[in-house]
Amino acid sequence: MKSPDMTAAMQALMNPRSVAVIGATERADASSSYVMRNLMAFGFSGTIIPVHPKAEQVFGIPAIPALDRLDKPADVTVIGIGAAHVLGALEAAAKAGTKAAVVLASGFGETDDEGKARQQALVDIAEKYGMAICGPNCLGLFNLSSGAALYSSTLSPNLKKGSLALLSHSGASAIALANTGRFGLSHIVSSGNSAATDIPDYLNFLASDEATRVAGVVIEAIRDPKAFSASMQAMHAAGKPVIALRAGRSAKGSAATAAHTGALAAANEAYEAFFRNSGVIEVSDMDAFVETASLCLSLKAKPRAKGVAVVGVSGGGVAHVSDIASEIGLELPELATQTKADLKTLLPAFATPQNPVDTTGIVFADGSIYARVLETLAGDPSIGLIVASQDAPVGLDADGAAEYVGIAEAVAGYARSAAVPAVFMSNLSSGHHPSMRAVLDGVPVLNGTRAALTAIRNMVERLAPRVAISPAIEPAPADDPWAKRLAAGEKLTEREAKELLASCGLRVTKERLATTTDEAAAAAKKIGFPVVLKIESPDILHKTEAGGVRLNIASEAEARQAFETIMASARAYAPKAELRGVVVQEMAGRGVEALVGLVRHEPFGLGIVVGVGGVLVELVKDAAFDLLPIDRSAAEALIDRTRLGHLLAGHRGALAADREALVDAMLALSRFADRYGPLVEAVDLNPVVVFAKGEGACALDALVIAR
Repeated sequence: MKSPDMTAAMQALMNPRSVAVIGATERADASSSYVMRNLMAFGFSGTIIPVHPKAEQVFGIPAIPALDRLDKPADVTVIGIGAAHVLGALEAAAKAGTKAAVVLASGFGETDDEGKARQQALVDIAEKYGMAICGPNCLGLFNLSSGAALYSSTLSPNLKKGSLALLSHSGASAIALANTGRFGLSHIVSSGNSAATDIPDYLNFLASDEATRVAGVVIEAIRDPKAFSASMQAMHAAGKPVIALRAGRSAKGSAATAAHTGALAAANEAYEAFFRNSGVIEVSDMDAFVETASLCLSLKAKPRAKGVAVVGVSGGGVAHVSDIASEIGLELPELATQTKADLKTLLPAFATPQNPVDTTGIVFADGSIYARVLETLAGDPSIGLIVASQDAPVGLDADGAAEYVGIAEAVAGYARSAAVPAVFMSNLSSGHHPSMRAVLDGVPVLNGTRAALTAIRNMVERLAPRVAISPAIEPAPADDPWAKRLAAGEKLTEREAKELLASCGLRVTKERLATTTDEAAAAAKKIGFPVVLKIESPDILHKTEAGGVRLNIASEAEARQAFETIMASARAYAPKAELRGVVVQEMAGRGVEALVGLVRHEPFGLGIVVGVGGVLVELVKDAAFDLLPIDRSAAEALIDRTRLGHLLAGHRGALAADREALVDAMLALSRFADRYGPLVEAVDLNPVVVFAKGEGACALDALVIAR
């Protein structure tokens, strides 16, 4: 929750009644000149106060030499001067009582060390005085209702007022999305570096802003996940969806920190998990952003079910839609028996009553048939939304476009009293002919098959934030022996890693350390043949490459020989490595091999990776990632996002494996993170063998890397 002072500061920034412009000038290319002209052009309803050391007026508005000349502080101060002079002006504004500022200048954290220091000083001033600050290095913001256009670039007079608030770290993206003409806007915020006031602060304001129904966010980074999650809770409580387009999705993630987990879960997966858990609708490109925003704004009620029905007039056309739906994971469910029977009575004998529905060309002669098809689909309990897929390209002449008007009228008539919402979709991103759009008033209209279906999928699968999961156990105290070793950055051997993980409830192999051939033979006999022998060294992570593993050792003599061979091979592979001996380990039975691990991605912390394990793990690359902590339902969902779900169920006649035991292992790893997480960079368990149902799961290999 925001403090009352910060709430007032955000109100002053986003909905000011008076604006002071430091550096106000009539020079056409100056950022402050743009702000002055925009405020006047868009009819700002409040007071404009130009601040200039010498000029008596700017654009005919009386100017003052300094803010201390004001009897009453301005709500917001726009600072339109060079970076070197910003801090002094900001401090002066704060001392004059201004609670908000827009800092337009570049030359801060996006540049060199001097700029970074300047940005930190700006943050310090904001915290000292409780100020809300848009920027620095930004275009500014625009409240379309009040005309508060604190914006240092050209604003089109064609911008429509509406209920989408657009928040963007990127100035160019803000301009592009604001000017699509597809939706009206309540606010445009181009926040630049967002040094003191970031996306969560704006979302907290928008949650209670009456003019805003949907927020669209173009984001480059999340700096404070807790603050972002809290702001999303506020938006969900207000019933306002948030759409996010993240820049930099293709950038390389953090360097792999463990043998497999780092390679299988890059930073992109961490962002996706964070957005998923926070209930953010993430989109991958601007087209999907536009269509998703349009749908969120135009759809009057959330679909009652996830199933989507598609209606078209061409078999090939609906097949194309079905192909794209399959590719993006949009469910087009099988229709109920009664629905099929009802469709059969409506359509020609040669038509197949299925989803998607090809009505055939009969509807061109009789549009009422199309309307009855829509009503029939609305009665199917699995259907929550109907897509009327109908192209009428913009290049058609008037007569050609007129052929499709009857279909548009049928959809519009259905939509006026529909229990199940319908959308009208063009497979072409260029959209429909103007004559069609005129008929479709009040009906959500979407353009481009992939972008439109993505928007529909986002709507029907829209999730609430995941309920916060309390840590299962207390963090390890500073005097905990394992905590001490991890805090010191010590390398743990596989055997030590297993001991540590076992202390948090994870099942690991029975094993003993041997430092001589006799000890190896005795340990093998004690554990029971056959056994595995592995080199014990904190300096050798890939034991197989070092010749440090021998399997199926079946006698004491073989154990002695394997000990000597492993030690010699390891010494030759890594002459400077510390060799502590050989671990004698039980041979586990057969089962499904899984990978389970932890990997760190800042600023989110540790996340868990689960997927198909074994020696081909990086080749197969079938894994899913989520942020910690997780509960049983989250663990189950992770498994089902990979092929493990099918393998555990018994692939090609194999016995079902102990899925519940794998979930238990994942939860044990989550508990381990509760206890030792701040000290750990990564954990890699590969393989975890999942035995037949009821027989459990066991980690055969383990790697724990301290931070």
